[in-house]
Amino acid sequence: MTTETRAMRIVVADDDAFTVSLVSGGMSARGFAVATATSVADALTAVGDTDPHALITDLNFGSAESGADLLSAVSEDYPWVGLVVLTSHRSPELAVPNPGRIPPGVVYLVKSQLGAIDDLIDAVHRSISGQPDDDVRIGDDDVPTVTAAQADVLRLLAEGASTRALAEHRGTTVRAVETMLARLFTALGLDTSENANPRVAAVTLWQRGGIRVR
Repeated sequence: MTTETRAMRIVVADDDAFTVSLVSGGMSARGFAVATATSVADALTAVGDTDPHALITDLNFGSAESGADLLSAVSEDYPWVGLVVLTSHRSPELAVPNPGRIPPGVVYLVKSQLGAIDDLIDAVHRSISGQPDDDVRIGDDDVPTVTAAQADVLRLLAEGASTRALAEHRGTTVRAVETMLARLFTALGLDTSENANPRVAAVTLWQRGGIRVR
């Protein structure tokens, strides 16, 4: 373990307390000084208080503000801080409604593809040094792909939106949304027969991070 690693300060932000505990415990054991947060507001406070070398954050905080907002704010106010995303979703469009706010240079990791704490430590070092994020976003595994519009609908489905609410959100008709849902379920390879529940199956796939955006 190097002196440099011991001196490194990081902030770990995730609304899931178990993930925060797991990540912070692993990084602390490897010599990092770790501050934690379970909301965007608390994460911004922690960054301001600790002046970290890097921020590791989820994207979906289950609130009005997202990890994309957090990353954008830290990038603007503390441009020297390395930024690492650690999320369940292979594509940010599946996690947040405003993926365009994620600044360039972010190192993007998918939780299910994280093999060991060394992968996260490597991501922290790459985020600080500005090393290109070439191949960590998506592996070669075979997962269903959806369009950005379908991802938006799926994310809202996971939040419990009804067909009518989806129509209002997209500024279209219920019939048009029903057509979009049918195409979404087909893209995901789901059973749409009379006794099936493709909505539940789609949300389950979303929760497991088993989808990507093309």
